[in-house]
Amino acid sequence: MRNPISRDSRGIQTKPLGLPTFHHFSAALCLLGIAAGCTAETGSGGRKVPADGAQPAPGTTQTMGNPPPVGSGPTTPGTGMPLMPPPTPVGAIVGPTMLRRLTNIEYRNTVKDLLQLLAIPSDPLQSDALTKGFDNVSGSLTVPPGLASQYADIAALQAQAFAVPACAAPMTEAECAATFVTSFGKRAFRRPITPAEEQTYAGMYADQRTRADHAGGIRHLVQTMLQSPHLLYRFELGLPDAGPARSLTSYEVATELAYLVTATTPDDALLAAADNNALLTPAQIAGEARRLLSLEAAKPSLRRFVLSFVDTLGLNQIAKDAAVYPIFTPAVRSAVQDETAAFVDEILWKGDGTYASFLSAPFSFVNAELAPLYGVADPGQGATLVKTTLNPLERQGLLTHASVLASHSKPGESSPIHRGKFIRVGLLCQSLPAPPANVPMLAPPQPNLTTRERVAAHSADAACSGCHSLIDPLGFGLENYDGIGKFRLNEGGKAVDTAGQFTSTLDLDGPFTGGIELATKLAASQEAKQCVTQRAYGWAFGRSALDTERPVVNAIATPLGLTGLDIREVVVAIAQSDNFRFRSFR
Repeated sequence: MRNPISRDSRGIQTKPLGLPTFHHFSAALCLLGIAAGCTAETGSGGRKVPADGAQPAPGTTQTMGNPPPVGSGPTTPGTGMPLMPPPTPVGAIVGPTMLRRLTNIEYRNTVKDLLQLLAIPSDPLQSDALTKGFDNVSGSLTVPPGLASQYADIAALQAQAFAVPACAAPMTEAECAATFVTSFGKRAFRRPITPAEEQTYAGMYADQRTRADHAGGIRHLVQTMLQSPHLLYRFELGLPDAGPARSLTSYEVATELAYLVTATTPDDALLAAADNNALLTPAQIAGEARRLLSLEAAKPSLRRFVLSFVDTLGLNQIAKDAAVYPIFTPAVRSAVQDETAAFVDEILWKGDGTYASFLSAPFSFVNAELAPLYGVADPGQGATLVKTTLNPLERQGLLTHASVLASHSKPGESSPIHRGKFIRVGLLCQSLPAPPANVPMLAPPQPNLTTRERVAAHSADAACSGCHSLIDPLGFGLENYDGIGKFRLNEGGKAVDTAGQFTSTLDLDGPFTGGIELATKLAASQEAKQCVTQRAYGWAFGRSALDTERPVVNAIATPLGLTGLDIREVVVAIAQSDNFRFRSFR
């Protein structure tokens, strides 16, 4: 089984689209019937449309006003629903059309909600690859044979347990099956079922009914739909406007919004909004975004964004030397991850939700496992995490969490290089020059040298100094924390030197000392706030933000940054951007 989506030399997805069951991906996705063909561009570029209500260019027509009434104008093929209006010209860059495979979390959530399960399915799925800390980057979400087989196993298992609705007279079993296809199919595919699909599934049901009862026929449909590319993939292809742009359908917008905020399929209210063509304007989308943010399902989704931003999702795969760090047991590793998750939830849903608070909060959550690591008294509630004020001279916000520090360290020591790169690239969104060939290795630990001294000697090499002058002075500020994030004043009998220096930044240049001052400077930095907004923008669209999208990102970050940058409001602002409703297409 190969990944159904291939790309040409330009990075454009070219495999034709096929049948509604995953096992027929060799014929994949043909049921779409998109007249323009079935390519999905993943490269840079895009058409410009205004983000600020600017007047249209000469010779064009402004069409962003009131939406057309239902039943008027062109319609989405197979649904009878009006198209979304074409975009206005010249303004913010609009990104490429895409097919986006659901992440494992999105797939499991979707199956749970479709089948109304009490718990998320825990059946095994191959891990999604992490790209710069994020697991939802579309280019990494392929479908290798093992994953295809796992989808089939989950579909079979869950369909077998599905509670089939009773077929009540006077409807025939075939009529009940047709009704089920229409209702369940719409929820599964996040859009109305087309007549061609209705016919296909009716044939599947009739064929299976010759070998099983009515319930068996319905379960066969469920099993098939749970493997369909129309469920497994999010289609953000849109429909053609005048020129190279495409307008996403109301159902594509609803899907995009649901997975952004809640990491699952659209709920009934969001599908009703799509039915009523009520996702045409930024204001309409913002209203639905705020409604979704009020739901419990929004919490794990936004939490995962923050954990991805600080790149801690892969901590379980990072080895630590048990001889050097015997206290970093599996229980402690799990506890530091749970601590950061609880901290993120506290800031997002009980605090002000701001980036500034994430880096400046004076508390965290500690249990019996974490107390020795953090040098605080055991809260006395066993494994239960308890909100605890930490030593303000040692800890402040996410940057001093053990999960973050351990994630950006080596197995047996701290790493100013890794930590400095994390700050420069991950928290400031700056690029580093490519390392030269034949870079000398960092000297191994030596009893008479601190980590800083070894790194400084390494970076003095002319072949290394270019990159290291940008990252080492940032990482040195975190040398009070060892490779698992435990605070220290001495290393190998020598006092730890935590003097650091920002250079080549917009608003941070200058010296600092230690992790607290480093975190304080970043919490106040507009450049840092622009970076987290840029990372959120890329997360929302499953790709890196394009350089040409920087003005849009900064337009979101600038006003929100004045009050600390509320991450929830960043999500709403992204949902109101042109990229949420339009795509470029070549």
